[in-house]
Amino acid sequence: MADRPKYQAVIDWVKNSIREGTLQYGDRLMSEKELSEKFGLSRQTIRHATGELEKQHVLTRVQGSGTYIGAAFQPVRRERYMNIAVLSTFYESYIFPPILRGIVSVLQKAGYTTQVAFTDNRMDVEKQNLKAILEKGDIDGFIVEPTQSALPNPNIPYYQEILSRHIPILLFNAFYPDLHVPCVRIDDRKIADHATELLIERGHRKIVGIFKSDDGQGPLRYQGYVDAMVRHDVPFDRRNVIWCDTVMQQDIHQLADYLIFRLADCTAVVCYNDEVAMSLIDILLSRGIRVPEDISVVGIDDSNLASVCRVPFTSFPHPKEELGIKVAENLLKMIDNPDFDGNYLYDAKPVMRDSVRDLRKAEQ
Repeated sequence: MADRPKYQAVIDWVKNSIREGTLQYGDRLMSEKELSEKFGLSRQTIRHATGELEKQHVLTRVQGSGTYIGAAFQPVRRERYMNIAVLSTFYESYIFPPILRGIVSVLQKAGYTTQVAFTDNRMDVEKQNLKAILEKGDIDGFIVEPTQSALPNPNIPYYQEILSRHIPILLFNAFYPDLHVPCVRIDDRKIADHATELLIERGHRKIVGIFKSDDGQGPLRYQGYVDAMVRHDVPFDRRNVIWCDTVMQQDIHQLADYLIFRLADCTAVVCYNDEVAMSLIDILLSRGIRVPEDISVVGIDDSNLASVCRVPFTSFPHPKEELGIKVAENLLKMIDNPDFDGNYLYDAKPVMRDSVRDLRKAEQ
């Protein structure tokens, strides 16, 4: 029929597959992306089809796990290992140790052991760890800080295999767009908006943003920076946005000449994080550029770097240990109840220090 809705093809295929036995009670349905590619339909259309099948009690959607064949199907794992795997990017970062303390404190009280590994923000190392987890299969849940989350990740099938075994996955600090699992993180876009607005409210108009290109937080913080500029009708110039990746950030002093060139004529900088802010202040001071008299600097994370820097700088706090506690608590709830929504976003207010000049006072 000419007026037959496109999503009906998906509904018919699922029901026929059940009748033919190729899909059985408890089987995990293809992901939205896979169904979209199979039928040549948008994800919105696929979502409409699976939603109709849910209403008909043919499918059940399980938060953090997937969509399954059967009405009110609850995948129950028969064996508990009392073991949680944690995969992070860097151990030596100022963010992870307190996060880990929070995670471990909650899991220990609940009787779980914790196995921790690191990727060094490298996808090949992430792959090795994921394969090891699948080979051992001795975990009840998986806590992950995504690796280079702004880039396409070839390891997503490994995560999907873990989910197919009914092992809940909870991400922290960042998320993979192609992996539909909960995430606990700061609201990167909103906090960068706050940071930019703080400078605008103090009379700054020529504001540079330095953001990380290969982690998902970078584009989100860039969006927040743009949001504030547009909302306050501040001229936005793409030349005032500087992108760096993980390798560049680790040796940012080698880019001193380039940074000084790009910062010409600006009065303030929003930095991706405190590590970038501290390095930038060192570079500025070494070139005789005063902070905040010549350039104001704002960071994100409010780590110890913000207070011990040669010029203590304003920064927006990352909850760190509190976030780790929330991650562990939410994962335990997901283990007990697969329908539990483990997502959580943190906002933050600035910790003001000596790195921001109020240009309005200078004009009086």
